[in-house]
Amino acid sequence: MKRIMLLVLIAAGLLAGCGEKTPKCSSDDAKNLVVDIAHKQIKKQFEQLRNSQLEGIVPGNTDSLILKVIKIRTTHYDSSVDTYQCAASLQMTMTDEQSKLPNTTELPIIYDIQKTDNNGQFYINVSGL
Repeated sequence: MKRIMLLVLIAAGLLAGCGEKTPKCSSDDAKNLVVDIAHKQIKKQFEQLRNSQLEGIVPGNTDSLILKVIKIRTTHYDSSVDTYQCAASLQMTMTDEQSKLPNTTELPIIYDIQKTDNNGQFYINVSGL
Protein backbone atom coordinates (compact mmCIF):
# COMPACT_ATOMS: atom_id res chain seq x y z
CA MET A 1 0.00 0.00 0.00
CA LYS A 2 3.08 2.19 0.08
CA ARG A 3 2.43 3.59 -3.40
CA ILE A 4 3.19 7.26 -3.27
CA MET A 5 2.06 9.27 -6.26
CA LEU A 6 4.65 11.60 -7.75
CA LEU A 7 2.05 14.30 -8.02
CA VAL A 8 1.04 16.05 -4.87
CA LEU A 9 -2.73 15.77 -4.71
CA ILE A 10 -4.69 18.45 -2.99
CA ALA A 11 -8.05 18.06 -1.35
CA ALA A 12 -9.94 20.76 0.44
CA GLY A 13 -12.92 21.03 2.71
CA LEU A 14 -14.85 23.33 4.93
CA LEU A 15 -15.02 22.82 8.65
CA ALA A 16 -17.74 24.28 10.78
CA GLY A 17 -16.07 25.51 13.92
CA CYS A 18 -17.16 26.55 17.33
CA GLY A 19 -15.82 30.00 18.11
CA GLU A 20 -13.85 32.62 16.31
CA LYS A 21 -10.34 31.19 16.29
CA THR A 22 -8.86 28.93 13.66
CA PRO A 23 -8.43 25.36 14.99
CA LYS A 24 -4.86 24.39 15.81
CA CYS A 25 -3.02 21.67 13.88
CA SER A 26 -3.66 19.06 16.57
CA SER A 27 -7.30 19.95 17.26
CA ASP A 28 -9.89 17.19 16.89
CA ASP A 29 -11.78 19.28 14.32
CA ALA A 30 -8.69 19.64 12.12
CA LYS A 31 -7.64 15.98 12.47
CA ASN A 32 -11.15 14.72 11.70
CA LEU A 33 -11.41 16.84 8.58
CA VAL A 34 -7.94 15.78 7.37
CA VAL A 35 -8.97 12.12 7.81
CA ASP A 36 -12.23 12.77 5.94
CA ILE A 37 -10.38 14.45 3.06
CA ALA A 38 -7.81 11.62 2.96
CA HIS A 39 -10.53 8.92 2.94
CA LYS A 40 -12.24 10.58 -0.02
CA GLN A 41 -8.98 11.00 -1.95
CA ILE A 42 -7.78 7.44 -1.29
CA LYS A 43 -11.18 6.02 -2.27
CA LYS A 44 -10.97 8.00 -5.51
CA GLN A 45 -7.46 6.64 -6.18
CA PHE A 46 -8.59 3.05 -5.52
CA GLU A 47 -11.48 3.53 -7.98
CA GLN A 48 -9.12 4.89 -10.63
CA LEU A 49 -6.84 1.88 -10.17
CA ARG A 50 -9.79 -0.54 -10.33
CA ASN A 51 -10.74 0.96 -13.69
CA SER A 52 -7.25 0.61 -15.15
CA GLN A 53 -4.79 -2.11 -16.09
CA LEU A 54 -3.56 -2.00 -12.49
CA GLU A 55 -6.81 -3.33 -11.02
CA GLY A 56 -5.04 -6.44 -9.71
CA ILE A 57 -2.96 -4.48 -7.21
CA VAL A 58 -5.96 -2.99 -5.40
CA PRO A 59 -6.69 -4.96 -2.22
CA GLY A 60 -10.17 -6.40 -1.98
CA ASN A 61 -10.73 -5.17 1.56
CA THR A 62 -10.25 -1.43 1.06
CA ASP A 63 -13.33 -0.76 3.19
CA SER A 64 -11.33 -1.86 6.24
CA LEU A 65 -8.90 1.06 5.84
CA ILE A 66 -8.45 3.01 9.07
CA LEU A 67 -6.77 6.42 8.94
CA LYS A 68 -5.28 8.44 11.77
CA VAL A 69 -3.31 11.70 11.81
CA ILE A 70 -0.21 11.30 14.02
CA LYS A 71 3.12 13.04 14.70
CA ILE A 72 1.49 16.44 14.25
CA ARG A 73 3.71 19.51 14.15
CA THR A 74 2.87 23.17 13.72
CA THR A 75 5.45 24.39 11.20
CA HIS A 76 4.23 27.98 11.02
CA TYR A 77 1.60 30.20 12.58
CA ASP A 78 0.72 33.62 11.17
CA SER A 79 -1.04 35.54 13.92
CA SER A 80 -1.94 38.46 11.65
CA VAL A 81 -4.35 36.27 9.65
CA ASP A 82 -4.74 33.40 12.17
CA THR A 83 -3.50 30.64 9.83
CA TYR A 84 -1.57 27.48 10.60
CA GLN A 85 0.79 25.39 8.49
CA CYS A 86 1.04 21.83 9.75
CA ALA A 87 3.07 18.69 9.10
CA ALA A 88 2.05 15.21 10.18
CA SER A 89 2.00 11.55 9.26
CA LEU A 90 -1.12 9.86 7.95
CA GLN A 91 -1.21 6.41 9.54
CA MET A 92 -3.00 3.90 7.31
CA THR A 93 -4.01 0.52 8.71
CA MET A 94 -5.68 -2.24 6.72
CA THR A 95 -6.06 -5.93 7.49
CA ASP A 96 -3.85 -8.12 5.31
CA GLU A 97 -6.10 -10.41 3.26
CA GLN A 98 -3.90 -13.50 3.68
CA SER A 99 -2.52 -13.25 7.21
CA LYS A 100 -5.58 -11.42 8.64
CA LEU A 101 -3.13 -9.24 10.61
CA PRO A 102 -3.19 -5.44 10.54
CA ASN A 103 -0.75 -3.84 8.11
CA THR A 104 0.19 -0.26 9.01
CA THR A 105 2.10 2.31 6.97
CA GLU A 106 2.69 6.03 7.38
CA LEU A 107 2.63 8.76 4.75
CA PRO A 108 4.02 12.26 5.38
CA ILE A 109 1.44 15.00 4.74
CA ILE A 110 1.20 18.75 5.13
CA TYR A 111 -1.92 20.81 5.62
CA ASP A 112 -2.91 24.44 6.00
CA ILE A 113 -5.76 25.73 8.13
CA GLN A 114 -7.31 29.14 7.65
CA LYS A 115 -10.51 31.00 8.38
CA THR A 116 -12.95 31.74 5.59
CA ASP A 117 -14.82 35.02 5.34
CA ASN A 118 -17.93 33.21 6.63
CA ASN A 119 -18.43 33.18 10.38
CA GLY A 120 -17.22 30.03 12.09
CA GLN A 121 -15.99 28.17 8.99
CA PHE A 122 -12.49 27.02 8.19
CA TYR A 123 -10.66 25.86 5.09
CA ILE A 124 -8.18 22.99 5.20
CA ASN A 125 -5.88 22.20 2.30
CA VAL A 126 -4.11 18.79 2.44
CA SER A 127 -1.05 17.91 0.33
CA GLY A 128 0.84 14.66 -0.01
CA LEU A 129 -1.97 12.16 -0.46
